Order: sequence, then structure tokens, then C-alpha cells
Amino acid sequence: MKTNTILTITTALGNVAVLAGLVFLIIEMRQTSSIARSEIRQDRSNAMIEEFSQIYSEDSVLSVHMALMEGDFEAITGLEKERLFWFERVRYQRFEDVYYQFINGLIDESPFRESMAFAANRKALWGWLGIPKPNAGMNAEVDRFHTSEYFSPEPWAIRFYNWLGSKDA
Repeated sequence: MKTNTILTITTALGNVAVLAGLVFLIIEMRQTSSIARSEIRQDRSNAMIEEFSQIYSEDSVLSVHMALMEGDFEAITGLEKERLFWFERVRYQRFEDVYYQFINGLIDESPFRESMAFAANRKALWGWLGIPKPNAGMNAEVDRFHTSEYFSPEPWAIRFYNWLGSKDA
């Protein structure tokens, strides 16, 4: 064989090996991305379980939650409002995390929409409680979702909004 032929075959084999390595790398990156998404979803589920177990395991938190759901807003005491403030402040931060994960492609649109709907239902409540909302991007997304065709406010949120309106009148 001539030197040129050997050189051409070697170069072709090297190029094929590089291409195969790139394909393997792409497959590995997709698997790693799927694993990361799965872990994020599991962490999100665990956070929700922890949040709801706190609501339903402590009478003091459960009573405030029940007052909200039943529309008995006048019954919420100053101490309960303070307790609700801290609970909802942490909740806002959790939604900030969901927003961050979505804009960085770490979670799918379905759990993002679910979280934004949950946040949009709390918009008036957060205003009443004075929850600091430093994330302008997330706030804009909640506002956008609040006025979108996908949003359907929960009954308690409608009652709360109307109650706030009646207090201002």
C-alpha cells in the first residue's frame, strides 16, 4: 500500500471515531439531563409533601388554611396573619425556584403552569400580607398567567379578592 492510501484510511477512521465519540457524548448528555429533570421533579414532590404535611399536622396552620378556604377572612387573628405571612413568604420563594428551573430548561411546562396557577391564586393574598416579591421576571409571569385563558381562579381566591374589594369600598 502506498503511504497516501494508509494516511487517507487512518484519517477516515479517526474521523469516524471522533463522530462516534460525539454521538456517544450527546447520548450521555441527554441521559444526564433526564436524570437531572427526574431528580428535580422528585425534589419538588418532596417539597410539596412537606408543605402539605405541615398544613395538616399543625392545628394552628390548619385553622388559618381552613379560614382561607371557607372564606372566613375576618376570623384570621393578627397572630394567624403573621404565621400566614411567613408560610406564604416561603411559598413565594418556592415558586421563584420553579420559575428559575423553568427558564433554565430544568422542568417541563406542565409543572411550571401548575405552579404559576397556584401563585396567581395567591396574588391578592400576597398583597394583603405584604409578601416581598423581589423577582420581577416571576412577578411578570404570574401577572401574565393571571390574565391568560389558562387561568381559572379557585373559589377561595375569588372570595378573598371580593372581600378585599369590600374592605376598600
